[in-house]
Amino acid sequence: MNLSARQLRAFVAAARVQSFTRAAEQLHVTQPGLSAMLRELEAQLDCRLFERTTRSVALTAQGMAFLPTATRVLRELDDAAASLGRITATQKRRLSVGATPVIASSVLPQACAVFAQAHPNVEVEVQDLDRALIYERVQSGVLDAGFGAFLTTSRAVRRRKLLDAQLLLILPADESPAEAAPLRWKEVPRHGLLGLPPTNPIQQQVEASLRDSGDPGQFVQSFNHLHTLLAMVEAGRGAAVLPSFVAGAAARYRVALHALRQPVVPVDFFEITKAGREESDLLTAFAECITAVLSPWTSAVGAPQTRGRSARSRA
Repeated sequence: MNLSARQLRAFVAAARVQSFTRAAEQLHVTQPGLSAMLRELEAQLDCRLFERTTRSVALTAQGMAFLPTATRVLRELDDAAASLGRITATQKRRLSVGATPVIASSVLPQACAVFAQAHPNVEVEVQDLDRALIYERVQSGVLDAGFGAFLTTSRAVRRRKLLDAQLLLILPADESPAEAAPLRWKEVPRHGLLGLPPTNPIQQQVEASLRDSGDPGQFVQSFNHLHTLLAMVEAGRGAAVLPSFVAGAAARYRVALHALRQPVVPVDFFEITKAGREESDLLTAFAECITAVLSPWTSAVGAPQTRGRSARSRA
């Protein structure tokens, strides 16, 4: 038997809300992914944990018997992880932070360098992860904080906005309009659009904004990784709508960044920490370094800015 913490968290969440859809939203996973974890758990336990119908989900007798044990095991795992984190902190001054790969590669290196100048004796461990893993490791205490566009809320984490950001249009540098005025949303569908996967919360915000503008446009292809998306825009394969805090990553490519107006759509940048956990002075200082790195990029996106390979040192 090889039960995982992710399977147990999926089971406990589904049992509490009696809905696979809402449980998946709370855990920041897809519903098919959550269903697969629960099927694997039932297979390993050799019993049905849920009675499933088209309208409801209810625990079986076996599920009701297993729920207290699963809850206790998760609580003990979280407590043990937090305890180990406190022991590590007393042995060595250290921060463990997580971010999605594009933030980890374009923002955190410079933020770490700025932070190290003021705190040379503090080690910063950076983990580049997908959003679901960042949430999971923040909740368990493995990470002190996560940084990025965490658009959904959870009672298990505390969310603090670090920076106002907005959606912008990214075009190939050679195809960018010459005028410096920001573009309007109704102009976006004129371009063949490249996007992130439909399950990505940023992509969902982009699609909702396009629908609100009256023309949903057409996404010709989607990519899992943002650097792939930017490279495809540079190659002239299409345009992309992304948050302004990706400007640092975009600096590595020959693309043009255009602010979008009518309306301005906010997609803000957040820090998440475990709910109830007091934020240390070191973490506050590190978050300020991230804000200092991001602020010039996001505030500068008021007019198109052509970026290219020569700007690599600023990424």
